[in-house]
Amino acid sequence: MKTVISILIVTISFSSTLSAQITATIVFENHSDKTTISGVFYSSATNQSVPIHSLENISIDLPENGSYNFQFYSEDVRAFIPNPVKITHRKSTVIIKLENKPERVDLSSIPNSFLIKNISDFSREQIEEAITQNTINFICHGLVSLNSESVQSFKNEFGVGFISQNCVIDPVSFKIAMANNKRIETYLNLKYGKGWKNKLPMLPFGMQGT
Repeated sequence: MKTVISILIVTISFSSTLSAQITATIVFENHSDKTTISGVFYSSATNQSVPIHSLENISIDLPENGSYNFQFYSEDVRAFIPNPVKITHRKSTVIIKLENKPERVDLSSIPNSFLIKNISDFSREQIEEAITQNTINFICHGLVSLNSESVQSFKNEFGVGFISQNCVIDPVSFKIAMANNKRIETYLNLKYGKGWKNKLPMLPFGMQGT
């Protein structure tokens, strides 16, 4: 009898998990002159990276209803996603707007906060020195709303701040953001264990939760 009850509980739990899952549809709204593209679609919440080789819609599985941050990196076009995107069973479409890349970029128009130094090769001592100089920050992409009090509280405790960049991801910023956040994550894990993640004001680009 106990075995039957156990099987029923497992079955009900599994069914509940399946019913909570959502399949989201990714739609490319193409305003560029490209007829085909290649790139990578990324979901920070599930740490999924999906290679893209066309403008056709794609589907991804998400664990439940909620707000998600997505990124799309391509060398062919500029991509815009109005993050965070609220996904429900009734509304499960993510629209990525694509535009032509500008032929020339005026570097003088880029804010200094966007010119992020790659710290992926920093030693622990170098990171701790940079923390004393207030130059170690997690990088967030997309239209992310950061609570200033939560960010300051996290920085006061762990010495790491946050920089929010726009939703356009170019090849350089994509690689730097991933490497930067992974290096900080490794440093904090070694120093504090993994409990510090519970105090994050938001999940940085490329990271998984606890």
